[in-house]
Amino acid sequence: MLRIVVILITFLCYTLQAGGYRVTEVNFLASARLKINAAGPLLVKTDTQRNRILVAHTQSSSLSVISGIDHRVQNIPLTSRAIQHLKDESFTFNSQNGHIYLIGDHCLHISNPETGKTKCIPTDKQYEMVAVNPEDGLAFLVGRESRRMAVVNPQNSHITYINWAQKEEPLRNLNQTPPPPIRKVAVDEKLKRVCAVDGYTGMLYQFDLKGLKLIGKRALHVRPGARWHWAGINKKTHYLYLVIEDAKRRVNQAVKIDLRGDDDSVVDLPSFTEAVGVNYNPLRDEVYIPYDNHPSVHIVDFKQNGALYEVALPLYGNDASAIDLKNNRLYVASWAYGEIEVIDLQKRRFIGRIPDLGILPHTFTMCFNPHNGNLYIPIGATAVNGTFGAAVTTISPQNREVKKIYTGWAPVDLIQLPDSEDFLVFNSEDEMARVKPDGSYKTYPLPFGYPHQAVYSKDKNIYLSYGPHQSYWPTVYIWGAKNGIMLIHKKDLQIWNRRIPRLAQKIIMGGKGRLYALQNNWGKENQFLTVLKDEVREFNARERLVLPDTVNRETIQRILEYDQLRNWLYIVKAGEADSLPGYLQIIDVAGRKQLGKVAVGSVPTDLYFDENDIYVTNFRQNNVTKVSKETNAIHIYATEKQPLKLAGLGKRVYCISHENGTLETIDEDEKVWKIPIDNAKPDNLYSDGQKLWIMMHSADALYILNFKPSLEKFETVLRFAYPFGDTSFDHTNNSFYLSGQFADCIYDLNRIKQDKKGRLWISDFLSGRLFIIEEE
Repeated sequence: MLRIVVILITFLCYTLQAGGYRVTEVNFLASARLKINAAGPLLVKTDTQRNRILVAHTQSSSLSVISGIDHRVQNIPLTSRAIQHLKDESFTFNSQNGHIYLIGDHCLHISNPETGKTKCIPTDKQYEMVAVNPEDGLAFLVGRESRRMAVVNPQNSHITYINWAQKEEPLRNLNQTPPPPIRKVAVDEKLKRVCAVDGYTGMLYQFDLKGLKLIGKRALHVRPGARWHWAGINKKTHYLYLVIEDAKRRVNQAVKIDLRGDDDSVVDLPSFTEAVGVNYNPLRDEVYIPYDNHPSVHIVDFKQNGALYEVALPLYGNDASAIDLKNNRLYVASWAYGEIEVIDLQKRRFIGRIPDLGILPHTFTMCFNPHNGNLYIPIGATAVNGTFGAAVTTISPQNREVKKIYTGWAPVDLIQLPDSEDFLVFNSEDEMARVKPDGSYKTYPLPFGYPHQAVYSKDKNIYLSYGPHQSYWPTVYIWGAKNGIMLIHKKDLQIWNRRIPRLAQKIIMGGKGRLYALQNNWGKENQFLTVLKDEVREFNARERLVLPDTVNRETIQRILEYDQLRNWLYIVKAGEADSLPGYLQIIDVAGRKQLGKVAVGSVPTDLYFDENDIYVTNFRQNNVTKVSKETNAIHIYATEKQPLKLAGLGKRVYCISHENGTLETIDEDEKVWKIPIDNAKPDNLYSDGQKLWIMMHSADALYILNFKPSLEKFETVLRFAYPFGDTSFDHTNNSFYLSGQFADCIYDLNRIKQDKKGRLWISDFLSGRLFIIEEE
């Protein structure tokens, strides 16, 4: 047994009266001394001059500024989230004034940490890389979607577009590991030039920094490349450093580009595959190339005319790198064992490892702070299969001390404790709060990170699924990752843990006390459910419920429900491609077999069933599929745009549509009501048996409404002001470019439960709040 210890007791709540309701607001952020929430840390950078660590987040519209002195966190609200598929080049800062630049969804954010204010400047296309002129703050953006370079003036938010390239293609799922930008841009203010490389053609373009006129272009004498890795720029010597990878992921060349002339140096490489975390050392004039698929780092020494050295590492699966310039150390993060490898650059050899970190980076991002000698890494940011949590991990290479810096408190689920009025609320990192009806609460650490979903066991203890993406068996073994099911005992909150091989995006309690868990796949394989027979037995591969389907596109298995009356399981998965249908699968639990498989839309988002029928919302197709349990007859009901959630009340089924902001019935006598809130989109629907409850988010407020069908009347119970930023489900800012969800494993911004006294408990992921609503 793992005993958890209370670490905080607090009473941070606020009660207000709203019409005939009493609303208690519980603020989980206040206990962490935060005003703004920040979840899904994705990219990190060190502002050495100001002794700051900068963090971009992809599960909230915010960025974090962490003090290098005491690790105090300042979160700054944005209007958009960091794009999960973009790399380090989408995030930078002005070395002269410390302003932070982050590419968002078709926009550029420019934030001032001193004031906490941000400008959001819309762009015509989705750009991937930004460079800044420190003298006037002008930002230069390039990307594969645009043949033009966008020049953003922070003073007046004006954008000048410069034609410079030819080819355009949409940003899409080009590979399981999202590629670095194929176009690069850099500012050399001492040369008064903007330099851009078009990876499609292998051409270097140079523009006058003041007049933005083209002053020269030339071909780089390199092989064609599909992936161009940024290493760095040396503004003292005026050289730019890149590493080139071909379409087969073979790393063929490192190039040192002369920005004053044409004295380039090109070094041929031995064609190892999948370069990651490429870095440049300006003191030694060396480029470092770790690999995902090889236990090696290549060092290209341009002081020795491009001499090539190979340093052996313990294993493949390497990723981010960071350099300690003063002490000649290179640090390479490795997801295979969840550790950091240490390389002596003077001796050019591996000298040790920092183990047991649970590292799962696949964003090529880690930074070093020379002021305190610490490394900083967002351990939950995998980018391929998801970005999780709300913390940055700091590591001291000197004493191997590891600490978390919490950037937020984002609730992902809640459940009532049996034989109690209290609820447990779980955040996305590694804590749970026990909350009383008056809003007071205690927080407890969890022994494992990244909780997802809580359900009751047969004996009314609590199962909690947790973990990032796959950790072991049968295809890949990522030793630092941990996926599993915790059992929390209802009386004393002691925890029993069981490992499972994969991320369980959904779990459900079935008949005979069995727990069923969807299992995220790794590439193409047979679909299966993990089955835990009781509260004691560990995962047993022989007891899996193996299905006849195969799955290939990861994270598409998103819905799992249990029909007690029929003893059936319902699985809903999204399409293997955006052009292909998703499927509803009907599983006979007793016979351990699939009874039926019904094609639905490519982006199914919710499932509801009653005694006779099953309903599935089809987000992209603007309809709902109804399947008869008896005859398998299918009926398609047209809906308003982007049907997202379903609920039943009386003998009718209701649906909210995300884009149109409507509530409607799903039947032959369709009725549609416009929800009377402007500039907000509904994203959740709940039935308490008497009326419907609707949750809506706008960029600056959460609305909680109810609807009484007999009166056809909406009532606004709560308007909660908060800088939410992006709250849309109509995007692909998550792993594998899936739509109809907010973020990885975040299918609801609000989780809603009703307690035994009829109170509604509503958590809000983005604001770090819980609202307890009681009818007066």
